[in-house]
Amino acid sequence: MRDDTVFAVLRKLWTPDGATRREIESSLNLSRPTVDKALAELMGRGLVAPVGTRAYRGGRPATVFRVSADVCSVVGVDLELPQLDCVLADLWGNPLHRLTLSVEAGSADPIALLREVGERIAGWLESLAATCPQVGGVGVAVPAFVTEGVASFAGATMPSWRGVAIAGILEREIPAPVHVHHDTHLMALAEARARQLDGEVLLYLALRPGLSGEVRFGASLLVGGRPYRGGHGHGGSLFRAFVGREELDGLPPEDRVVLLVDRAVGFLVHAVTLLDPERIAIHAALLGDEEEAFIAGCQRQLRAALAGGVPALPEVTRAVERGPAAALGAAMVVIQHLRDNPQPLFAHQGGESRNRVAGHTVYQAELRRKGGDT
Repeated sequence: MRDDTVFAVLRKLWTPDGATRREIESSLNLSRPTVDKALAELMGRGLVAPVGTRAYRGGRPATVFRVSADVCSVVGVDLELPQLDCVLADLWGNPLHRLTLSVEAGSADPIALLREVGERIAGWLESLAATCPQVGGVGVAVPAFVTEGVASFAGATMPSWRGVAIAGILEREIPAPVHVHHDTHLMALAEARARQLDGEVLLYLALRPGLSGEVRFGASLLVGGRPYRGGHGHGGSLFRAFVGREELDGLPPEDRVVLLVDRAVGFLVHAVTLLDPERIAIHAALLGDEEEAFIAGCQRQLRAALAGGVPALPEVTRAVERGPAAALGAAMVVIQHLRDNPQPLFAHQGGESRNRVAGHTVYQAELRRKGGDT
């Protein structure tokens, strides 16, 4: 059977609701014998399993098949210096284990810092190897501009890293493919998953800590369930969006909130009129007890600023994903990659050790063929 047919059936079953044989036939325009052969191969490899039944137009209940969550695990890392949040999740993005690390800011020597990070993550995964399935990849969230695994930080509140090959450095320590993306994009992905959003246009705003005690504003635009990245991969960023520590020190909580609201709304007004989102989700857990006051202030001032200027205002709500959002989003990126490129899932099925890294041998062979890191 052609691999592309089997892969197409696998993708069809990579949804929470799964699919019946009839639904696979209809959506992929395949014959019943072809569907049966694809299902037999996928089930024989342990990639999919029956999960119940579903009736079709009042007929007899039919078996529903779906991708198995424990085929492999994925790792998400939030590289928010000087703290790292790591999660190990199954193929549906459900967290299995979590690790929090503290590291030095490392702005002077990013290679040494990343090697340390890689070693500590690899050690953590090794300690879990006896109880967790193989690792299909590692997603890394960074507050930086990222192109093909190479990151550059911009602004006085960020490390002075330029053109750092984060993916390549980490892959030398962690035996898995590494995918690096902008942190707020990944937080928005985790938010969309928590809200079960699909087609809604979501503007996501996150308050993140800076290295020197400042508050940074990160943003992402989600369209069709995926971040809008723009022509050069940097879409969704807010230019110089932060409030310095010197502006915040000594302010009482209510004045601190007012300052942050004023600064945030200055960016949101332009974003709303340009992007026309249906919803604005704000993650401001950094503010603790003042988060609700901040979100209410943003909603109030945004409504006042845009009154009469736009036909409809987006709903402004608190982000519902309260866990390690960037790390969870980073794990989801790996899942999306495996769904779009399922070949590694086939590479080590059928009797090989479940503690091996899915596709790593294939991946490293491809690196050698190309003559270096990607």
